[in-house]
Amino acid sequence: MKKLITLFTLLIICNSLIAQKDFVGKWLSPSKKGIVETYIQGNKLYGKLIWVKTERKDIYNKEESLRNRDVKGLINLSDFNWEAPQWVNGKIYDPETGSTYSSKMWLSDNKEELNIRGYIGFSIVGRTAKFTKVK
Repeated sequence: MKKLITLFTLLIICNSLIAQKDFVGKWLSPSKKGIVETYIQGNKLYGKLIWVKTERKDIYNKEESLRNRDVKGLINLSDFNWEAPQWVNGKIYDPETGSTYSSKMWLSDNKEELNIRGYIGFSIVGRTAKFTKVK
């Protein structure tokens, strides 16, 4: 019986790790102005802008000292924690507005769309953006 429980536990852990990896990759923004590459570091998920349609500085940032940095290369998704079947309690930075929002993300059923919901306070008060998987 112990072996069966151990095997079952290992299967659950493996399934969870595979599900987490489905989020890793390159995603085209809904506006088609940028591509975010997501990756797992430690036990958290992050995303970095690896391509932008128009290269520019981070001029809308609320922190004046950060307005001289390039938008391309910014880590705009940070500190997401895995709570199957989604990543939660993260932050998303929007370089179009200079605002940072609480965020969570989940995949569409076909795993070709990454749904990222940004919100202030409660997730019910927010907006969901659909990023498309880049092949």
